[in-house]
Amino acid sequence: MPSINSIIVFILLLLMVPGNSLILKSGNDVCIGSEDTVIDDDIIALGRSINIKGTVNGDVFALGQMVDIKGKIDGSVITSGSEIKVQSSGIRSLIAFCGRLDLEGIFDHNLIFFGGELNTDSSFLIKKDLIAYGGEVDLEGAVKGKIKGSAGRFNIGGEIQKGQIESDEVNIKSNAVVKGDLTVKGKKEPRIESGANITGRIKFEKAGEKSAAGKKGTGFVKILKTVFFIGKIVIGIILIALFQKHFKKMNVILRDSTWKSLGSGFLTIIVLPVAIVITLATIIGIPVAIFGIFVFLTFVYLSSIIFATGFGEWLIKLIKKEGEISPFVSFIAGLVIVTLASMIPYLGFFIRLVVLFMGTGMIVILLRKLWLDSLKTLEE
Repeated sequence: MPSINSIIVFILLLLMVPGNSLILKSGNDVCIGSEDTVIDDDIIALGRSINIKGTVNGDVFALGQMVDIKGKIDGSVITSGSEIKVQSSGIRSLIAFCGRLDLEGIFDHNLIFFGGELNTDSSFLIKKDLIAYGGEVDLEGAVKGKIKGSAGRFNIGGEIQKGQIESDEVNIKSNAVVKGDLTVKGKKEPRIESGANITGRIKFEKAGEKSAAGKKGTGFVKILKTVFFIGKIVIGIILIALFQKHFKKMNVILRDSTWKSLGSGFLTIIVLPVAIVITLATIIGIPVAIFGIFVFLTFVYLSSIIFATGFGEWLIKLIKKEGEISPFVSFIAGLVIVTLASMIPYLGFFIRLVVLFMGTGMIVILLRKLWLDSLKTLEE
């Protein structure tokens, strides 16, 4: 019988365009290709450090702590990690979830970024749209389409056409060329350096005070969030009491297979909704799709509980070197810290994504181990 991982990879393979063969590599240090290599395949790379070089005629999925892609990519790239560097040309579209993203080269379609810091150099060219949500965006080069996003700080150099951005600090540098209309929403007006070439219009929208109705609505939302948080604590305690042995196993998975957890969760969250849509195309597949939706929502809800327990245990072990740690204490401590971290402006969304991917991956890896153990029991 096929494993859960093989099913995920198979579905991901079906999604690859134009349906090339597949290179799948994983490990601590993953190196694929060299400067003169031509790869006529799609690539899936999972590891602590990933290095991809040469010409790739296919799509690339890369997930690791450090990702370095250099060469010509005739396809799309989906990547996630701590630090990612891409020096390439010909990439159709790039989707990145990371702490820091450094870009050089030409991108034929769109760039979508969620994370901490985005940096581009003067050779950077994106022929369509840039969508960026993060802590800081430092933009050089040229964007031929529209810029849209939100960041704590937005530095604009090079050439842009038009855009809508939300930021409390926008700097339009002396080398900037703004050809169309740029709408900026924030607490203070953008700073425009002397020498900037602006042929369009800079429109500033101040992030004003909420109306009385808006304040009431905000208060109601806060009450709902508080109730939701307390409910999650209660459900987490109940689940730990019922499945304490499994929670301990998932804590070990987080500790020993951190990047594998992130990769498995990332694949699952991407593949499962697409698989649900595919099964909805047939009447027979509707019950399967309904079950798939239930599984997806379960992953989304439980992921923070699962991750918080393992994360809380890791934090407590930094202080308490000896003795057993109660999973209930580690869960509550982890959940409080994760909840507070997710409230950080701009970075909060990225943190919630990491928690979702990690928690889901921990569940998937545990289910796979339980499945394999049950198969061994049946064989005996």
